[in-house]
Amino acid sequence: MKKSYWLRLTATVLLIGLLTAGGVARILDRRPRTAMANVPGKLAVTLILDPGHGGADGGAVSVTGTSESAINLDIALRAEAIAGLFGLRCVMTRTSEEIDYPESAATIHAKKVADTKARTELVSSTPDAVLISIHQNKYTTSGPSGSQVFYAPTEGSQELAQGIQDTLKQLSDKNKRGTVQIDKSVYLMNHVECPAVLVECGFVSNYAEAALLEDPGYQKKLAALIIGGFIGSSS
Repeated sequence: MKKSYWLRLTATVLLIGLLTAGGVARILDRRPRTAMANVPGKLAVTLILDPGHGGADGGAVSVTGTSESAINLDIALRAEAIAGLFGLRCVMTRTSEEIDYPESAATIHAKKVADTKARTELVSSTPDAVLISIHQNKYTTSGPSGSQVFYAPTEGSQELAQGIQDTLKQLSDKNKRGTVQIDKSVYLMNHVECPAVLVECGFVSNYAEAALLEDPGYQKKLAALIIGGFIGSSS
């Protein structure tokens, strides 16, 4: 069967297991062997999960008043836990909403710059790294919804983005967007040399989707599908 089939099946098994009673303990026993044949290769890399923003930079503000940075962190922490079930080695660029800045960073702009460069240095200093940056989208009106994955201009990034985008399509029939190369203005994604993607999980400007993005169950689904897409990707 086509690899894309097994990619989707991997993520589905993850998702079903996580949403049923005692499912976490049974995920490894229920995994499809063909799909999980990719895992040994993944074990050789370090997955860096980057919850976008944080600290002085809250990112976008949801229509409910919740900061994007908090949503990003919740999803990334859930993704880290799921990745651990498969023995994947993970590094988080941050694990809380607090960030230690250098004393020289006196303004919010300076703090953002310092934090971005620190994350870039972390990724660049990690051997065999793969970067997945978690973000939320926002628009001027409440209409747009759905997920989209952007990829860095590095080898393997487009394949990784497609793998994650394919799994996210299972979440909603609104996730029909294609993958797009990241804009050159995004510093982190354009200053690393490893495979790297930025996942816009949904629109915090959409009332229905914002409520979902703040829901722990929905965050668990997103995390499972992101990790499933990583496992199933050819990168």
